[in-house]
Amino acid sequence: MIKIWTILWIVLTLIIVILPLWLLFFVLTKRTLRVWNFLEQKFNDFKTLKKIKKEILEKNQEEQIETEVIRDSFEPIDEIKELINKQKSDINNEQPKEEEPMGEQDKNIILKQKKLLERIVYEAMTLKKEWKIDEYEKKLIEGLAIDPINLEITKQLAELYFTIWDHKKALSLSKKIIEEDPEDHNAIRQIWEIYLLTWDLKTAEILVEKAISLKPTNPKYYISMVEILYNTERKKEAIDSMEKIVKLRPTNTNYMMTLADLYEEIDDPDNSRKYFFKILELEPSNEKAKRKIKNYAK
Repeated sequence: MIKIWTILWIVLTLIIVILPLWLLFFVLTKRTLRVWNFLEQKFNDFKTLKKIKKEILEKNQEEQIETEVIRDSFEPIDEIKELINKQKSDINNEQPKEEEPMGEQDKNIILKQKKLLERIVYEAMTLKKEWKIDEYEKKLIEGLAIDPINLEITKQLAELYFTIWDHKKALSLSKKIIEEDPEDHNAIRQIWEIYLLTWDLKTAEILVEKAISLKPTNPKYYISMVEILYNTERKKEAIDSMEKIVKLRPTNTNYMMTLADLYEEIDDPDNSRKYFFKILELEPSNEKAKRKIKNYAK
């Protein structure tokens, strides 16, 4: 009898000691999982924003630019607006001047210059295909020395400098381009991306809006706007821009994932769940979408 009571006492003691410990372990484990899920979500959100940034910049993230040097060459917002809104009406309103008859010698000079430029441009394109960047740059500069106002060569040189992250030179040439052609959305894009790098979001937003108005079917312009709106705490406006991107590219699951994450951030589970389901329709093996839908079902 004493043995039975001893065993019961031991069992009861174990229950009294172990049960609270087990409950404590269960609660701590659950909370740890919640913290882990929270951190994982934040990490995924960070990766999503990094993906948006990558879409905007399309450059090697490991390189850096000297921000302060670039800032010194930037112009105020009002001057940027003036460049963007510049119209060619002044040129059209000028009274046409009577042109003097061109002599045969002048015609020959112009013809030779044209042929020389054509040869230089051809040689430059060959060097570009062969990835001879230094020679390519020198050839473009040679072309501009012959014809300093040649817009096509200026565009190629600006694109080169932008690609190799020489933003000071790229900025100067891009501004010259939009002085001649205020509706060149590619030059506008280059300028706003340089402003984005120096975190001048206000000026960048003006430029992005202009580019979107010129080419509203380019999703990359809206992606730039999403980043600007997100980083200025305008998440609902960022969502509106992402909705437009998804309409332009209805089969792109990366865009849908970004939109679903944004809806989740503003506590709109219905819309978030809707886009996670759409992702699974297009990509049944998408693990993140599966996990998110599973979490919503709990």
